[in-house]
Amino acid sequence: MNKSLKPERQDMKISKIFLFTAAALALCGACDDSDDKVDPSTTEDKISVSPMEGVVGSKGGDVSAMVTSSGAWTLEGAENAYVLPSAVKGKDGDIVAFTVKANDKEEDQVFTYTFTCGKKTASFKITLKKKASETEEQLELFYADGANILSCEGGKVTVLVTSSGAWTLEGESDFVTPSATSGEDGAEIVFEVDPNETEEERSANYVFKMGSKEVEFQIVEKGETGETIEITSKAEMRLAYTAVERLAVELTTNVNYRNLTAEIVSETEGWLTYTIARPTEGGAETDVTAYFSMAQNDGETPREATVTIKGVKNGTAVLKVTQLPKSKIEPEKLAYFLDVEAQTLDIPVTANVEFDVTVSEGATGWFTYNNADDSGLHFTVEALVNGSARSCDVVLTEKNAPDNAEALAVNINITQKPKGLIECVADMRRSRCYFPFLKNGGALNSLKNGTMEALVNIQETRVSGSLSTIMGVEGKFLLRLGDVNVPWNQIQLAMQGGNRTDTKLKLSELDRWYHVAVTWDDTFAYFYIDGELLYRTGISNYSGFNLGVAYGGSESDYNRAFWIGYAYNADRFFPGYMAEVRVWNRTLTKEEINAENHFYSVPVDSEGLVGYWKLNDGAGQIIKDHSPSGNSMLGEINVHSSGGQQIGDPGMNWVEMSLP
Repeated sequence: MNKSLKPERQDMKISKIFLFTAAALALCGACDDSDDKVDPSTTEDKISVSPMEGVVGSKGGDVSAMVTSSGAWTLEGAENAYVLPSAVKGKDGDIVAFTVKANDKEEDQVFTYTFTCGKKTASFKITLKKKASETEEQLELFYADGANILSCEGGKVTVLVTSSGAWTLEGESDFVTPSATSGEDGAEIVFEVDPNETEEERSANYVFKMGSKEVEFQIVEKGETGETIEITSKAEMRLAYTAVERLAVELTTNVNYRNLTAEIVSETEGWLTYTIARPTEGGAETDVTAYFSMAQNDGETPREATVTIKGVKNGTAVLKVTQLPKSKIEPEKLAYFLDVEAQTLDIPVTANVEFDVTVSEGATGWFTYNNADDSGLHFTVEALVNGSARSCDVVLTEKNAPDNAEALAVNINITQKPKGLIECVADMRRSRCYFPFLKNGGALNSLKNGTMEALVNIQETRVSGSLSTIMGVEGKFLLRLGDVNVPWNQIQLAMQGGNRTDTKLKLSELDRWYHVAVTWDDTFAYFYIDGELLYRTGISNYSGFNLGVAYGGSESDYNRAFWIGYAYNADRFFPGYMAEVRVWNRTLTKEEINAENHFYSVPVDSEGLVGYWKLNDGAGQIIKDHSPSGNSMLGEINVHSSGGQQIGDPGMNWVEMSLP
């Protein structure tokens, strides 16, 4: 170490340090050996000083530096007669003051010192400005690079003046206040700069004067940064008709999220509402998410809103929101059954959106899409030569779907086959059939032997515990699906003497046709699915079952009517399609049930056929009885509860179908 850095009192200080260190070591010796110890080899050496340099006027003065280190440090520097540090060793956080004598030379002097911690070093440079010339005028200003350029927050600018004589300061400003307007060599002038609350940059100009010397000095203060709000998600949103509780809009902004507001302009008021803004989770400090709520659009046209997101002052961002009506692509029918001849097929479509038309691979060679116009879609169908059924799908897919929804797609099934035995069926969901009167009620009563059968196709699932009626009389003799402790799709025969069912009697598949039959004699009931006998159970049938009961507008527990697709209340509808509903006054054999095409049609004059409702009428409310009994029924749709009554609208929902 250079001798110039060792004052005479250094020996005394070293002695005190030694005594303190010895005492500290003795104290540590009392510590338990189990105390955690830091392995010095794992601690990285670090050291830095702030500031890294200082400037002193020619008359000398003091400069200081704060040391940040990972451990003890030492100080070294070149021998000189001008600078005296307050310490040559220390610890993290110490401040070292350097006392600098006056410069007796007419040139700047630079002194460099090195702080060392382990293997790391940091430099500190002191510049001592030159002595004023005795033969010529001298006036110089010294300040850190860029110190005269301030942010909009204002602050202080310190200027060191070196001069060969007294100087004065000229200049005026309404936002800068100097600490002095005159002085001598080595004086420090502090300029207090007020905050700039405008967005315009401003400057203050001063002139230091001494004799014939003049030095200009300018302070520049930046303008306040303007509010910035930028939408980083879509600035133009096309949204589906459905309500959205939290519609998120992503922003980047320098405005505090609490100060954001939104102005919404729309011809239709109230459907779009600004709710709140929050910092974006996991985003940068400037990332904000603004939330809106949007009501459902039940109209037929789009509705639009212009949203201006605002800050406190003049920051804005504009969002365009369009909420579309419910997308609609409605072909005349969802299934077409074509005969074997060559033909053209025209499909009318009602839509409020544009859509693409695609045909599945199954159409290759026989079904071709030609074009579309205002009347619908146009196809060419080739003749079916070999007699085997063939099918394909036409898919209508919405173009330009809403940003927050999948494109609407509608599937139309095309089947070409020889004419089926069944061309139309009834959709019994929320529907029912009943006798308004009976032309020949006796044919349906006192059935000691008999058969009930139907073709059924479940289109939708129901909740556990649901009841779904096929046909019969509530509380007397009723063929249905489900019960409180019976799976919703399991066949059950509900009788006055107790209910009959078995786990083998499930209709497990949706959109599949099943033939269901129950036959009985005076001691047993037999359950068939698709011609297979699955369950036999004993019954008490002394006088026979009475199914010939008309509906006169009301029912009671003592007077229940015969229904198809309904019993007791509106919730007990059948959840799908039905056809070929029959009642016989004799017990059909397994062979008869499995006879060719028996599932799809039987001769209307078959022995023992006392009720035959094909459910293929295709129009109107009348459900014709094709049996000799002539007990036609009436259909009702939209069956529901109202004022304690179960009511519906005249009609039936007919569905085109081709079976088998």
